[in-house]
Parts: sequence; structure tokens; C-alpha cells
Amino acid sequence: MRDLRARAQRNRRYYRGDQWSDEIQDPETGRWITEDKYLQNQGKVPLKQNRIRNLVANLIGQYRSNPTKAVVISRGREEASLGEMLTNTLQCALELNEVKELDARQLEVFLLSGVGCQKIGFDYWKERNLEDLVIESTNINRLFLNSDLSDPRGKDLRLIGEIIDAPVDNIVSAFAKNTADEKKIREIYANMTVKDFVTDYGFNSRRTDGLDFYIPRDTNKARMFEVWYLRSAWRNYVHDPMDGTYTITDATMDEIAAENDMRLQMGLENGMDKADIPLLEAKGRHEQYWYVKYLTPSGHCLYERESPYKHEEHPYSLVLYPLLDGEVWGFVEDIIDQQRYINRMIIMLDFIIGASAKGVLMVPEDCVPDDMTPEQFADEYRRYNGVIFYKPRADGQLPKQISTNSTNVGIMEMLNLQMSLLEKNSGISESIQGQRAPSGTPAALYAQESQNATLNVIDQLQTFQSMILRRNRKALKVITQFYKDKRYLAINGRAASMEEKLYDPDIVRNLDWDMTIAQGMDTPVYRQMVDQMLFELLKGNLIDLEMYLEHTSMPFADKLLATVRSRMEALGQGDAPSQLPPELIAQAQQANPQAVGMLQQAIGMNGGRRMPTA
Repeated sequence: MRDLRARAQRNRRYYRGDQWSDEIQDPETGRWITEDKYLQNQGKVPLKQNRIRNLVANLIGQYRSNPTKAVVISRGREEASLGEMLTNTLQCALELNEVKELDARQLEVFLLSGVGCQKIGFDYWKERNLEDLVIESTNINRLFLNSDLSDPRGKDLRLIGEIIDAPVDNIVSAFAKNTADEKKIREIYANMTVKDFVTDYGFNSRRTDGLDFYIPRDTNKARMFEVWYLRSAWRNYVHDPMDGTYTITDATMDEIAAENDMRLQMGLENGMDKADIPLLEAKGRHEQYWYVKYLTPSGHCLYERESPYKHEEHPYSLVLYPLLDGEVWGFVEDIIDQQRYINRMIIMLDFIIGASAKGVLMVPEDCVPDDMTPEQFADEYRRYNGVIFYKPRADGQLPKQISTNSTNVGIMEMLNLQMSLLEKNSGISESIQGQRAPSGTPAALYAQESQNATLNVIDQLQTFQSMILRRNRKALKVITQFYKDKRYLAINGRAASMEEKLYDPDIVRNLDWDMTIAQGMDTPVYRQMVDQMLFELLKGNLIDLEMYLEHTSMPFADKLLATVRSRMEALGQGDAPSQLPPELIAQAQQANPQAVGMLQQAIGMNGGRRMPTA
């Protein structure tokens, strides 16, 4: 992966604005120097016009403006009501990890390198004082895997892991079970600097660019390797008809046969028919499984075991783009050549302008007065309202100022051409960037151009979205595995039933589920369309007020729904209806003033019909 990391670092430099740091051979000395140093030796300024940053920021902006929402869909119709509860559970865990910000930054890395990787686990949250889902991004410089991958889904992945640098105290708290284990771990890392130290290379890429495999850059941290790899072994699958379980057992076939003999003996002694005695049904199979080891640079194993997760895989969600014949590269790598040509044109234009004559004064020597030196003549000429007395020449020739325009040599046309090629190669046109359309452009045509422009980048965005889908699938399996107690879910935006607000591990433990990523389910435009459709159904008496308030995302829906239900209870007891709270009416008017009258009419105000009594 050395070549992939080197290209990713180069793409990041261009994205950052460091676009003249590539090394070239000096034609005079033969030594290797950077391009900016060579330009400075030639008397030129290494100018640049960073267009890559704007293009990548535009793609990230498109991703942020079209958020997605993970929706859990159960395969069985009788279990469909639990899908909403699992959706809310997953959303709460994702919001806890701030995945919107995490995914945006991971998309930035994906566009630079073509690699996206996140790690899904379950750990303790100090600020919440409980254990919950943990999602982290993995740096490409710390990631390692088998580099012979060819399946874009990662089905041929056999090895994956990362380099971890952490204080020794963190390693002790994670792996030591007693004081003896702590002593062994501290002996392994006895050469570490215990105290923190102050460094002058913070907030830059030197920590990861110059990463050594064995020695951490920070001497107060310990190096550790987390390695996940596939192992294979014979497994015995046992079906016990007595309780209906189907499990993998460590017992050998001889031990299983001995258990069956014991059951036969006990059954016959109790007068059972041999055919009615439940015997174990065993079958051996050679299969692969994921195994994890935490290793030190000296080869000590801190911890090892088979994958503890219910999904029986490694905890990473990985995507490599485009993985064409095994090659991986990012979006930025496709547009670096145009960016370099643009920088070259700008330097040439600056050099030509600097070398051209700009207001040069040509003065015949006979025109300089006898009582003035050339320097005094020049000072008087430049002075504001200056006056010079001189004797004119016989031929009438006067001092002449020369100014030439040497820039009209086709550089501007070439610069505009490269700007246009950069947009075409990147697939991000002016319309998708939100730039002003030329006068006379129809709105429908401009909207169609914006829509068509997204087709050029949708492949990369959808590929990144596939990594998010796999991450959410693993996250949901981790949640259903490690959530042992009931949890109340923090849900906002609309009314929800108690079944949707309460996570019950006993209900979902054996639930057969599937999940899909619903596009556009979390945008303000989508919510506005849903609210408008619900209002039209309410207006046409196709739904009642309670159904409207249960499904709308209006900010006043929960309070108004509680008021409506209390009003219905009062009407059922024969009490007179009361007025709505003033603050509730104010919130409703801010959201949808047209709905206020219908809401008041629906609950029995202003002489309108009343809700039916219970």
C-alpha cells in the first residue's frame, strides 16, 4: 500500500494548496529539488490558483445537502411494527456518534485517496456513563490489509487491521485483568516515556506521513497492532431436538456419540420407545472464521480470540474505489494535471506582464536642460504638477513614454480552456456549483443541467454510500447483540408510540431483519412535502386530526396532540370545550397559518363541528 499512501499524500497536498512541492531534477546541478525552489532560482514566483479545493468542497456540500436516513425494514409482516423501533434505536446511536460530521470528513478522505474505512465497536462513554455503539474513522496511513483485493464488495478480504498508538495506561486498562498482567504489560513497554511532552509539530500531517511501522512518533505513546484475519478449522454443528437449538460446539464427535448413548440408556430405562428418544444430530464442517490479535512490536500477544461480534466478521466497513484491475485512486487524482497547467499559465502570464515595458520614458539627451542632471530631470518628470524648462530640438522631437501590451499571445485563451477542461473532467459544471446562469437561460433548462451534472459524480457518491450501508448493518447487529436492558429512545420531530420509544432486547434478539438506506428522508424539503400532503388529507376529511398530528413533523404536533386527546376525554365526560393555549396557537401560526382554523374547527372551536365523543 506504499504507492497508494504516497499518491493520497500528494493529492492532499494539492487539495491543501501545496502544489509546487513535487521533486524534479535540476538541469544545471543534477540534484533533486522541489518545483517551487526551481522557480525561485529562475527568478519567478510560484503562484497558484487552487481550484481543487472548491470542487471537493462542492461535492461535500452536495452530500451534506442530501442527507440520508437508515430505515430498518423487517421481512415478516407480523414484525413490521418493530422496524420503526429499530430505526429509532439505530438513529439514536448514530446521532450519539455524530455520524453526519464523521461521514462528511470521511467523504473528504475518500475523494482524496479512493479509500473509505470506519470501525464499529461497543465501548464505554464517559459523558453518558454507559456503554454504547462507537464509530471511528480509520486513517489510511495506519490501515493495512491484503492488497490483492479484486471484489469491490470486499468478499476476498482475508486480513485487515490498523496501527494503534496509545498511552500505556490505556493499554493496561484494556487488557490487564489483575496486577500481574499490569506488571507484564509495563515491562513490555518499559522503554516508553511516561510523562507527556511538548512538541512543535502539532496540527500537521507529519505524525502520519512519516509513520514508522515499529516506533511511534510520540515517545510517550506505546505502539500496538490490531490484526483481524481469517482462520479455518473443523466445526461441529449440533441440533438438539429436545430444545430445538442449533449450535456450534467444541465437543468432538466421540463426545457427542457418548451423549447420545447416555440418552438412549436413560430413555430405555424409563420405558421410552427408542424412536421417541431425542438424540443429538451432529455434522462436521470445515469453515473459515475471523480471528483477532492485539500484538506489540516485540511480538507479544496482549489478547486474542475469535470474533466476538454477532455478525461474525471484522469490525471495519471498507470501500476501495474504483478497484479497477486492483488499482485504487481518488477523485482529486483525475484533475491534478489540469490544476498544474492552470498554475503554469498563471506564472507565465505574471512573468510576461512583469517583463513587458510599462511606461518607459525615452528622453533624447539634447532635451535635458543644461542646468539639470538626468536624475533631476527624472525626479521633476515624476513630480505632481512638475514643470521643466528646456530648449526644443531643431527636429522637434520630444521625450516619449512607451507602454506595450505583450500579454495578447493566447495565454488567456489557454487559461480559460484549462479552466473549462477542469470542470468537464471533474464533472462539476457551473450549474451544479450554483453559479449565475447567462441571461436568457430558462429556469427549466438550468435545473435540467444541474440534474444532469450530478450524473458525473453519482458513481463516487453511491460507492461511498455503500460503505455507509455496510457500516449501518454492522452497527445494528452490534446494537442488538450488546443492548441487554430496555432503553428509552430520545425521539424528536414527530409523535411516536410507546412501542417505538422503548427498545426491548427480548423482542428483537431473534428478529429477522433487513435494512435499506432511504434517500432524502431527512431533508427539510421532504418533510415539508409530507406535511403539505397530510394537511391536504386533513382538509379533505380523509384523515382525522389525531392521525395528522401523529405523522406530521410540525414543532407543535406533540403538545397539540396531547391537548386534543385531553379535549376528547373532556367531551366524552360532557364538559364544555376550552380554548387552546395561546403559546400553542402562536407556534401553529408560525408553522402553517392556514392550518390554525382547521385545527380549531377540528377540536370544536369557533362554532365548528366537534370531534366525536368517546
